[in-house]
Amino acid sequence: MPQSSSRADSLTSAIHTALLLLFVRLISGAVAQVRRRAVRVPVRAFVAAVLIAGMPALSAPAQAQQPAGFPMSVTDDAGFASTILSPPQRIVSLSPGLTEITFALGAGNRLVAVDSYSDFPPEAKAIQTRLTTYPSPSIETIVSLKPDLVLSLAERDEDIALIRRQGIVVLKLFPKDFDAAVQTIQTLGRVYGSADAGASIATDMLTRRDAVVSAVADAPRPRVYEELDASDPDKPFVAGPNGFYGQLIDLAGGTNIFGDLPGDVGQVGAETIVERDPEVIILTDADLPFNPQTPEMVAARPGWDGITAVQNGAIYAVPAALYSTPGPRLVQGLEHLARLLHPDRFSARASLRLPAIALW
Repeated sequence: MPQSSSRADSLTSAIHTALLLLFVRLISGAVAQVRRRAVRVPVRAFVAAVLIAGMPALSAPAQAQQPAGFPMSVTDDAGFASTILSPPQRIVSLSPGLTEITFALGAGNRLVAVDSYSDFPPEAKAIQTRLTTYPSPSIETIVSLKPDLVLSLAERDEDIALIRRQGIVVLKLFPKDFDAAVQTIQTLGRVYGSADAGASIATDMLTRRDAVVSAVADAPRPRVYEELDASDPDKPFVAGPNGFYGQLIDLAGGTNIFGDLPGDVGQVGAETIVERDPEVIILTDADLPFNPQTPEMVAARPGWDGITAVQNGAIYAVPAALYSTPGPRLVQGLEHLARLLHPDRFSARASLRLPAIALW
């Protein structure tokens, strides 16, 4: 399209020039006839005036073309509609997952600030300024950076309102499951002017998810206990039926022993875990910065020696980021979990691209 527009502009300019020259010649001929009738006319001044009058048509620059798809209206996960006039060039991300998505879409170089936990990809660690988001990010710092887009995961509505009052677009994006994470990637792809990149990542994630679901479709579904935080081992926080954690268990071919909880996450008593006798234990709290758990610590808990998973050594420490970050790597977490639950369904030559895991 840019080449076609350039050729059209050149042709238009040439036509204008030809018409102007023809007009000048006609005027010059008329002036010559007037001279023969002894009328004195300042020919050069007259022709100069004609040329000047024609200059705007020849030199007016072509109107700048608006990027395809802009302006666009985007409604975020809080139901707030924002108008985005052009692809943002100065972005603030207040969530590791949204930072990861931004890099995956090729817009990492537009980030002017990220939250203090944004550490993937490695390039994210080099971004300054780094913002502490709890209990609230520094509104003054954010505004001083003059961003044209702020990405929020779970900031308070009053904080977001303060930023918006400064004329800054804020998108609150809080995907709660696999499909929502894919949709967020597609949305940001459009916002960044990188719709094709967003569609490509989305297609890859959905294709790989479907491959896992197909591979485990007729496999026995083991009972799975997924631990999120055992700062208090007698009342750990566990994965409920929905959200990233619970949904991945289902997609990977397992049965969540706490699939009957009312929320995505719940706190339960240790005796209930023993009673429900999980066959597989997944520790997403193995790499927490506080009270990290190990398979050995879990196996040594009072009364847990009778649990099937403990007796069979089926206690697995996993990287929490792959299981809970709403970004492109979420599908890696699914593939990793599926292989833990059904190793027989994924041979060494399987097409699943599993990450190298090193927790310690």
